[in-house]
Amino acid sequence: MGFDDDLPPRILAIDPGQKRVGLAVSDPFGNFAVGLETLSNYEGKDILPELTAICQQYEVKTVVIGLPLHMSGEEGEKAQEARQLAQLIQEGLHLPVELMDERLTSKIAEQSLRMQGVQSSRQRKKGIIDQAAAMRILQDYLDRQKAKR
Repeated sequence: MGFDDDLPPRILAIDPGQKRVGLAVSDPFGNFAVGLETLSNYEGKDILPELTAICQQYEVKTVVIGLPLHMSGEEGEKAQEARQLAQLIQEGLHLPVELMDERLTSKIAEQSLRMQGVQSSRQRKKGIIDQAAAMRILQDYLDRQKAKR
């Protein structure tokens, strides 16, 4: 049994959006969320090939997708789109997918970036926010998993 065999499986987090999809992956030890690129997205685009390549590159074993609920906890159209993406990934990548409540993750990510002094063009900033939101989703997931142990 080698050193790599003792490491937890990597987890990919996805912050789904209509224009951009933010991504984050767990570090090799399963402690921290690390931001990855932000994929462009548009109606009719198949992002599965890009997600497949990322999952292979990082040896991802689980995918966590942000579930955008209304503040009341009810699901709307965006939540249904997240559920459709989860099903697509389960069927196309044959990986387990978990949905995670993502209420306010984009707002928290935006505030955090502002506090760090991130100043950039609006379009670039939006991509950074999507990435930071995916990191927040994943870090919350990792923290919950540690609390269960």
